[in-house]
Amino acid sequence: REIVAALPDLPVVLNGGISCFNDVTLVTERTNCHGVMVATGYLSNHQAFNSTIQSETSTELKSAVELASQYLDFAEIYPPPSYLYIQKHLRWIFRSSLQPENDPSFNASDWKDWRVKMWSFLVRPYLRSVEQFRGFLALYVQQSGNEDRVPDTILRLVSDVTFGSVKKAGKRTAREM
Repeated sequence: REIVAALPDLPVVLNGGISCFNDVTLVTERTNCHGVMVATGYLSNHQAFNSTIQSETSTELKSAVELASQYLDFAEIYPPPSYLYIQKHLRWIFRSSLQPENDPSFNASDWKDWRVKMWSFLVRPYLRSVEQFRGFLALYVQQSGNEDRVPDTILRLVSDVTFGSVKKAGKRTAREM
């Protein structure tokens, strides 16, 4: 509160350690800050920020695929400095479903489990383009068997996508440059 009061003409924005909407409310009330930045907390559990908003607007919560697809739309318009930014953000978005901590049946070394294959594929260095990351989303939908609320840009890819086709899309993109 003292910092905000001492800087009346300067907006104060807090950053770090925010993992849900309640954290935003608590920090804002305690400090009187003008805003709060959220990154990792939102990417890893974006639904924790929608509970209050959802009841006010009665909109459905986004699935991880919807959030990732929207992120890729923005990455296409505003390209990040490196594909590694996209890769890292998608890893946060899909971490809870591809590396579930609270699932006793999950074994991270079981290569028969589609989640292990997908996680391993996501961290590969040959995924370098938005097109390839869209392919990853299509693979995720295909492998998980969950086609509910999938954006059309992804759904049209689901029936034909393979790990190989996603990898080849990067070679095609590299040749076009």
